Amino acid sequence: MKKRTKLTFAGIVTIGAAMVLSGCTASFCSTVDKAHIMYALDYGVSDYYSADEYDVLYQKYNQATPDEKAKMVLPEKVWDDNDQIYYLTVVPTSTSSAIGKTNKDAASKHIKTPTSTYFEVVDRLVLEQAIKKSRNQDDLDNFSTVSYQEALDALDTYGYLKYSNDNSKEYLWTNWDELYKQVSELADKKKGIVIDDLPTNDWVKLYKDNMKAFTKSYRSCIAITEDDYGCYGYANGLHYRDADKVSVKLEAKDWKYAWKTGPMEGLLVFPIGWLTESFVLGFKSAGVAGGIAQLLAILAITFIVRSLMLLVTFKQTTNNAKMQALQPEITRIQNKYPNANNNTYEKQQMAAEMNKLYKKHKINPLGSLLVMIVQFPVFICVWNALQGSASLSSDSFLNLRLSDSINNVLFNPANWATGGAVTALILFLLMAGAQVISMLLPQWIQKAKRKQIASLGKNPAQNDQQSKMKMFTYIMMAMIIFMGFTLPSAMGVYWFVGALFSIGQTLIIEKINNSKSKKKGK
Repeated sequence: MKKRTKLTFAGIVTIGAAMVLSGCTASFCSTVDKAHIMYALDYGVSDYYSADEYDVLYQKYNQATPDEKAKMVLPEKVWDDNDQIYYLTVVPTSTSSAIGKTNKDAASKHIKTPTSTYFEVVDRLVLEQAIKKSRNQDDLDNFSTVSYQEALDALDTYGYLKYSNDNSKEYLWTNWDELYKQVSELADKKKGIVIDDLPTNDWVKLYKDNMKAFTKSYRSCIAITEDDYGCYGYANGLHYRDADKVSVKLEAKDWKYAWKTGPMEGLLVFPIGWLTESFVLGFKSAGVAGGIAQLLAILAITFIVRSLMLLVTFKQTTNNAKMQALQPEITRIQNKYPNANNNTYEKQQMAAEMNKLYKKHKINPLGSLLVMIVQFPVFICVWNALQGSASLSSDSFLNLRLSDSINNVLFNPANWATGGAVTALILFLLMAGAQVISMLLPQWIQKAKRKQIASLGKNPAQNDQQSKMKMFTYIMMAMIIFMGFTLPSAMGVYWFVGALFSIGQTLIIEKINNSKSKKKGK
């Protein structure tokens, strides 16, 4: 097979692999996971209060002046015959909330928004549904027996059923559509709500589109134990009135689930994610703080992945070492044919001598393409595993959550006040600097060796080859730095440590080559 044919074939394989693997970064979030996340993003509009909290507010109201009373709103009973649970309606306006974003988008598109009454009725139905589920009964006849704590626990455990039905776990929106139908029937009968309170079809479509976009961005669902993870949405007033965001319960995943998600997910992504989760849990159980446990887990993953990659590509690594050692001879051959770039005879002669040299030392000059083909799927799978790790979304290292991308952290003014943006900036600079050194170091070494050979004159072919190599290196370096800026911060740590690994590997190989050269010289 001719060299050009080999290059073309390798290029096609590489591009094909990139296209296939780019479509295989499937999310590990199950339907139930997504329902939990969606409930955290839209818990409704009701801020619930206990009877004791209501009494405190009522006393403040009685002691207030007439002007102050005019600005105060007392909570109302959730059910007329229940003196244990009260609520205040607070319609979210933040675009971090699904309701808030949808209402804002609807206003800009002149779409009618539902009234607060609609959201209140939905909240009552969700609460009733959660209590029925917790009591394992189909009807809830006696509302007066429902305590505030029972309501709290029921919503905390079963609020996600607002979206997903346990009897049809494969489908989202099952219960939400049913709730919408129930509210519409109540509106037809004018039972506490009328038709004008309901959302339009356009609003419903906009809401679902926004919710799908929100949940699509949350991918940290690789969990090996069922637990609460992450930092999602705006907190429910009933659960966490003083908190900004909450964690959500995620289902435990196993290898069988991973294979159903996709072939690469089962082969590489889940094993890497499983190792990450195991390391984080192991370090935490040893008393290591969450953020540091995450950092140590990524260091361990990087060492394992890079070590395995070194074993897989050992032959090509040896070839690269031989290529560096043969650089003086390669330069001599290139200097013998200064016009090879535009002279067919010189080009053929130089190619023949180069092939002879490669065969003598058993070197495959196209082997580096094989390394790229092997490394690319590993990179994609490590990226998906670290992005999907549930544990990496739960804690922070120096106020930087490793599941957040560096650019999002840097461009959020609030993160500069907490120091998270400073950590992200330092990580990016370290990662970028280490990548530049690791990728340019082999070229610097080769350049130093070429200087040891007396040049017979300018060699356009050699210069053209070097220019192409430099251009390729710069493009790859720019891509990695850009992706390190936009991908999860965990990938920045992985690339930084990986770059240090590459620098050490290059220096060790160079030292071995120099020792061999000195022995041969003797």
